[in-house]
Amino acid sequence: MVKRIKKGVSPIIATTIIIGVTLAVGFATWGFASGAIGSLLQSQGETVAGDINNLRERFVIVNVNISVSGDKVTVWVYNNGRIQTEITDLFVGGSSTSMIEVPDGNYTVIPPYDLEVEHLITITFRHYTTSGSDLYIKAIGKFGNSYTYSLGVP
Repeated sequence: MVKRIKKGVSPIIATTIIIGVTLAVGFATWGFASGAIGSLLQSQGETVAGDINNLRERFVIVNVNISVSGDKVTVWVYNNGRIQTEITDLFVGGSSTSMIEVPDGNYTVIPPYDLEVEHLITITFRHYTTSGSDLYIKAIGKFGNSYTYSLGVP
């Protein structure tokens, strides 16, 4: 009779290896999911914060003055919102659908203009107007809000 020697892994070692592999795969999955969810939550938080700022940003153009020579426009903007903002751009034109951005070279001070809560600022720029025409001015805020003001040129 020949004795056979059984070769293999004992059940205890096999169980230990299976548990180790399962834990490694579990931790890898958890790490991936945790990173993905953290990134998603951060992105969602930034979006919500931007939306809240958009809702809290409010400003109005309270007055516009055209110089006697018709080549200079001064705009008064008031922040009636609940957060500090900036006026980043002004657009000007003869109708609400045909406005163009005021070139940086036409401003006396180049934008953006800081606008504190409950404060009034003035913005002056060169723009030639014709007596008897309409003038539309649109201010754009830091968070994307806008306000359009229109007047007849005297």
